[in-house]
Amino acid sequence: MDRPNVLLLYTDQQRWDALGAAGNEFIQTPHLDGLARQGALFEHAYVNAPVCMPSRQSMLSGLYPETVGTTCNGIEMPFDVPCLHNLLQPYGYHTANNGKLHFKNHSNRDHRRPHPTYGFDQLIISDEPGCYDDAYIKWVSERAPDQVEACRCSTPPAWQGQPVVKEPRRAIEPYVFRGPEELSHTAFVAEQTIDYLRRHRDDRFFAIAGFYAPHAPLNPPARFVEWYRQAEMPLPAMNPDENHYGLDDDAWRQVVAYYYALVSHVDDQVGRILRALDELGLRERTLVIFTSDHGEHLGDHGQEGKGPPGYDSCARVPLLLSWPGVIAPQRRGEIVEAVDLAPTVLDYCGVQVPPTLQGRSYRPLLEGRPYQERSSAYIAYHMPFGASWRAVRGRDWFYAVAGGGQELLFDLRRDPRQLRNVAADLAHSDALAAMRRELIGRWFDVEAQSLRRTAAY
Repeated sequence: MDRPNVLLLYTDQQRWDALGAAGNEFIQTPHLDGLARQGALFEHAYVNAPVCMPSRQSMLSGLYPETVGTTCNGIEMPFDVPCLHNLLQPYGYHTANNGKLHFKNHSNRDHRRPHPTYGFDQLIISDEPGCYDDAYIKWVSERAPDQVEACRCSTPPAWQGQPVVKEPRRAIEPYVFRGPEELSHTAFVAEQTIDYLRRHRDDRFFAIAGFYAPHAPLNPPARFVEWYRQAEMPLPAMNPDENHYGLDDDAWRQVVAYYYALVSHVDDQVGRILRALDELGLRERTLVIFTSDHGEHLGDHGQEGKGPPGYDSCARVPLLLSWPGVIAPQRRGEIVEAVDLAPTVLDYCGVQVPPTLQGRSYRPLLEGRPYQERSSAYIAYHMPFGASWRAVRGRDWFYAVAGGGQELLFDLRRDPRQLRNVAADLAHSDALAAMRRELIGRWFDVEAQSLRRTAAY
């Protein structure tokens, strides 16, 4: 068969609704909206762990975080877990990751030292947008040595070396990127990806464009900030007692505007990549996927960033698949999980899906063939010997429980913004019992399997 190329456009910390095609009337994402019109848009895509490392490792391996062994940030990807690129290589695929990967911890290492390839044929790694002496800062220094300091950002709080102190890193403290727009981390990822496409136009490839945006620091280039009237931005969903940072409405609207501006910058660079695909004659032969590793609270419930899976805001992500002439334009309301992406890609590439993968291909769904829809998405967060959460998100109910026994239950039909926890409401005891059963059932689905039996005993 004529197997397709695969291009994965992978953002960091992008909410499912930070996309015009998802119904957001405030955000400007023309290129991604065009991609959505050409292919499939999933309205209910969920990651299985709403923080970076476990989500990325899980999605690319097709295994739940508990099976990989990484259930929170700070646990590195085991070298013996095969991922999508490893499974495609025997079928003639050249593989690359340009930008963020986050299989290894980056807060405690010298970024000038070689990074393990994890089997990628090309790995240009930059897990942060300018705080380390990594491939991105080297790229800036080659093009404009006098702009290196303008392109740097503060090191994260966990950094164990000499800190770089610039503007704030938190999502509630936005500022404008001080360097030239064409030297941003987002532009770096796009340029590396386009260069890769040009050099491998005659190869069969699997390539990841690992964007860091719209993850904090919230520092979009000025041009995209100017696209948004801050006074017109929507306010976060929160109850009166949930404004933990004490920001007024104008401050929250500024946070939303700068976050949307970062997404628009990604969209602009995605447009560059898609134009390169067209110019190189690769578009008709390439399965293009756009998604994110997790969401962003963006002020919902007075929170920023991501964390335990209590709400849609940090676990629900955009998901687009486009392959002209193969995937018909459509919007899908079925629930899909991040672990489903690897088997879906293998399915489209004509590669056997190993029985050890825990996801399920949704190619049959997109082609109108029989497909067993998921009853819920399973979402988990667990720090070894620390905080633990499990959640299931169905069509009508969202249920989460913490290791200490705290429960959250939301009636999504009447309360889509998840503002009223009804777990203690006797009127919803039947729904609570049903969602508890759903969680227990899904928990058995995701548990790591033992070695295969070879005899009766």
